[in-house]
Amino acid sequence: MLIDEQFRKCVTFLFVDKPDSETQILKKTPAASAFFVGVPVENAGSVIYATTARHVIDASRPYGPIYIRINTLNGGFQDVSTSQDSWVSHPSTDVALIHLAVPTEGFDLRAIPFSMLATDEYVINKKIGAGDDVFFVGLFSEYPGHERNQPIIRFGNISLMPHEKIRVRLDPSGGAPVPIDAYLVEARSWGGHSGSPAFVYFPPDRHPGMLMLGGTNEFALLGLVQGHHEIKQEVAFIGDILGTGKVPINAGIAVVVPSQKIIDLLMQEEPVEERKRILEESQERTSVPRPDSITEPPLKLQEPRETLKRRLLSPWRTKP
Repeated sequence: MLIDEQFRKCVTFLFVDKPDSETQILKKTPAASAFFVGVPVENAGSVIYATTARHVIDASRPYGPIYIRINTLNGGFQDVSTSQDSWVSHPSTDVALIHLAVPTEGFDLRAIPFSMLATDEYVINKKIGAGDDVFFVGLFSEYPGHERNQPIIRFGNISLMPHEKIRVRLDPSGGAPVPIDAYLVEARSWGGHSGSPAFVYFPPDRHPGMLMLGGTNEFALLGLVQGHHEIKQEVAFIGDILGTGKVPINAGIAVVVPSQKIIDLLMQEEPVEERKRILEESQERTSVPRPDSITEPPLKLQEPRETLKRRLLSPWRTKP
């Protein structure tokens, strides 16, 4: 399947000031991936959030500010400095987000519409399960890009649904693993993909014995890539170091936190109050909202998902 460029434009990279391993001179070093989500607010367009894994924010604290590097329309990039304390974290799983409180004019980015986040209800209704196709977009640590972010795309399949909680390490300082709801996805995940968006899509041959003529373009944000599983493998050492030992080997299995957890975080008090303030400020600027200032419809969480999809998916699909 050919992946449209808009999927790369919804992804950004996070950087920290880290000493160079050879010169010890501080330089901006890529730390992880993040992506943009747009939540519609009545008469105020969309409030855009950068979203990533909580452990990425916590791990960056020793290095000072964490920078959101955003591609610009002129072919370069701009680093937006943020403090770790300004990010809002989910209390029990690996999700963190921050309102992108800078003008988006001049940035070459797309925000994933809120309606594209796969709720628990959507997963049940669509019978999403093992074998469904998934792709995620994020940082390839060996080549982040020099003049601008260069996200890569990796493909895979759901290997295990979140039938029971999976224990993962959320505390970068070495705390004990904690149980979280997560998908396991065969996607050849490697370092740098933490915080990447994982999309599920439905090809025309998804249902056995049925072929949908013309295919289907339906897709949804399945969740956020938390990291990858490692398996400790017994190995024998040769040469100057004799003996055996266990080393971690990438199992090629990505851990994906469900989109429902992102929705839950967006609906917590702090983000909700922030959107209320943005709406109030918008109403103060003008008592009669201009039609061209409304980029997405008012947020109605109880509206049927199919209706939201029809109304919000089209703008996302439109190429710039």
